[in-house]
Amino acid sequence: MVKKGYKQTELGVIPEKWTVSTIGAIADVKTGPFGSALHANDYVQDGTPIITVEHLGETGLTRQNLPKVSAEDRRRLSAYSMQEGDIVFSRVGSVDRNAYVTAAENGWLFSGRILRLRAKSEELSTRYLGYYFKAEETKERVRGVAVGQTMASLNTKLMNAFKVVLPTVEEQKNIAALLSNMDTLISALEKQISKKKAIKQGAMLELLTGKRRLPGFEGEWNKCKLGSLGVFVKGTGISRNQSNSGNLPAVRYGELYTKHQNYVTNYFSHISEEVAANAQRVSRGDILFAASGETKEEIGKCAAIIHETPVYAGGDILIFRPTVQLNPEFMGTLLNTADVCKQRAEKGQGDAIVHIHADALSNIGITIPNIEEQQAIADILVDVDKGIERLDKKLDKYRQVKQGMIQQLLTGKIRLKNDVVDSVHTEQKVSAKKSPISSAHNHQFDDAVAIAAIVDAFYSDKYPLGRVKVQKLLYLLHRHQGVSVSDFKKKAAGPYADTVRYKGGEPIAKKNKYIVSESGKQGTRYSKGTNMGQALDYVERWGMQADLQWLKENFLHTNRNDLELFATVDMAMCDLDEVGISVSVESIKNLIASNKEWKAKLSKTYFSDWDIARAIKKCTELFN
Repeated sequence: MVKKGYKQTELGVIPEKWTVSTIGAIADVKTGPFGSALHANDYVQDGTPIITVEHLGETGLTRQNLPKVSAEDRRRLSAYSMQEGDIVFSRVGSVDRNAYVTAAENGWLFSGRILRLRAKSEELSTRYLGYYFKAEETKERVRGVAVGQTMASLNTKLMNAFKVVLPTVEEQKNIAALLSNMDTLISALEKQISKKKAIKQGAMLELLTGKRRLPGFEGEWNKCKLGSLGVFVKGTGISRNQSNSGNLPAVRYGELYTKHQNYVTNYFSHISEEVAANAQRVSRGDILFAASGETKEEIGKCAAIIHETPVYAGGDILIFRPTVQLNPEFMGTLLNTADVCKQRAEKGQGDAIVHIHADALSNIGITIPNIEEQQAIADILVDVDKGIERLDKKLDKYRQVKQGMIQQLLTGKIRLKNDVVDSVHTEQKVSAKKSPISSAHNHQFDDAVAIAAIVDAFYSDKYPLGRVKVQKLLYLLHRHQGVSVSDFKKKAAGPYADTVRYKGGEPIAKKNKYIVSESGKQGTRYSKGTNMGQALDYVERWGMQADLQWLKENFLHTNRNDLELFATVDMAMCDLDEVGISVSVESIKNLIASNKEWKAKLSKTYFSDWDIARAIKKCTELFN
């Protein structure tokens, strides 16, 4: 029985006001130019882009390897021009792929392997329709209507006859807006991952070559051949059928290319005890090299075993077993660097199938530090990898959520109101709390009012309020408000803003007589000025009372040393998070030690391991 407000249709149960329509009734479908109209030798270096199937990405058109045509060909092929709002489909092969055309792609052309769909009226949101064709159920129907024995294909007749579910145009737009917000979030996360990977590559280049040394390490690195550090043994064959025969983890050579990066963290093959009895066992510290591959550029891709769990290596794998103490995470990363890859490529043999032998790998030249420095470098690289892995998992989650939303929204199982769409935002937040201070305010004057409010709240005759203390409190207040702290730099006393002191909040607060400053042997001290009331009026007008109360509750009885500790650790935590390094006492200490202004802090009694751990806990509670 169909519940009230819904109806049964050939495409399932949908809301009463929704309809079922053919594509031909609501849109114009056009095939790209035939091969005779455009050839690969027509492409030019600079010109109008022309898209093909490979450019149909998950959230839009991609820009990698875009062919281009001359102005003359663009005019000749103007009938195959795209405009914002078009949807472009793969006509052959992966017929379930499609992408929405944005304003940025206005005027681009589409190739013969593409079908272009364009709305006939404003009663259709093609943005909605694009998401409709992203639903797995719709993709399955598209694949079902495609023709062709060897390769699936679509044509205008098939597409025109294809049936879709259409909500009211208002609901179409609301659904599209919600899913577009999800795409924005996914896209931002993808960019964040790319940025962190780029940072990792830069860090690897410096750390693995010794161009950048970690604090506390010095001396020459050992230049040697890989074979001088261990021996090679061969893996034994594990067939595809055997790879899922039991519970014992195994690594097959193809997985070194597709599943594992520099070291093995997960296992995708599991063998039985019977298979394991004749397989080559490997353990932590062993490094697995792919002995065969399709190209010389990729031959010898390797991954280190980092777990103590017994693991087995399949055939076409060369196992490097160290005879000296080496850090596996460090070695796995080092042996996949560009320099080593180049050496492996030079030693690869064969054309159609490329092979590399143990003797060749033994002669690879490397330069390594002592085991302690290897470990320290590995800790940083692993932290970065873990950060990227967390983001990758988050990205997968968002993609799954989006797909689930598509299925629910496009069937009417979930209905939207306008305010629901407005409530979905991306995670591009500076803080969980929006600053009460209007962006229209003058940043320097805002700081002057904030400094005055801090002096009013924290001043006492018994405990002098100095410049360093005020700067730390201002930094912590801004972090709570979500206000930018870019003015604060890494100085000897922790986060410190020269701009606030010399041409910003401090001189403005003194000029307006919100505060009074006195200089003495203990440095500059602040007290309330005659116009303090005026500053507090701004505090009330801007709704800052709650922020000041938060600051008092958390730091009123905090001494200068602890304020320096908390502010320093918080800034370090932000820096580590930015590059994807896990926060720990050790990573905080390494960052502090790497900065010439900060490194002296580690000799202070209030920057002990226990104190740093205490600060991490407090900052995590306050700002995460």
